[in-house]
Amino acid sequence: TESEASAVHYSQPRNTELAPRHYLYTVETPELTRDNHLISAKPVADGIIRRVEARLGATVPEEAKGAGKELRKWIGTRLTGARKAGFEEEKRAAEFLDTIGVIYNVWPTAQLKPDGPKNMAVFEASHTNIVKVEEIEIEQKSKKWVLKSRKPL
Repeated sequence: TESEASAVHYSQPRNTELAPRHYLYTVETPELTRDNHLISAKPVADGIIRRVEARLGATVPEEAKGAGKELRKWIGTRLTGARKAGFEEEKRAAEFLDTIGVIYNVWPTAQLKPDGPKNMAVFEASHTNIVKVEEIEIEQKSKKWVLKSRKPL
């Protein structure tokens, strides 16, 4: 995520006891291009659709072309034979997409601010380079986890 507040939020699972250690990673990732990522709620690039269809030997339905999230679900269920997309289907879709050069899934940190900071799921860790690691201390304020302190490792 490009948002420190989101990173803190992701460091502590909901409804669980506070984990003893939390870390904030700064990473470098390849530049986003039209053909190397999906945006959850936006239409999928034509180049990605062509690669998916060529590899799977099937026509992508219009609904799946309209949003990255729907394309991932369609790919996952097609690969597994499942009726609904769950964790296993999403995992298979991510593995498949990485093999055709789609390395990210991107969504805005706030759905109402599509041009604001982004969250990114990188399908394969080898596409990132960790440049800094910090141990952070978090605390809960108003039902949210917030950064209390940080120290470089």
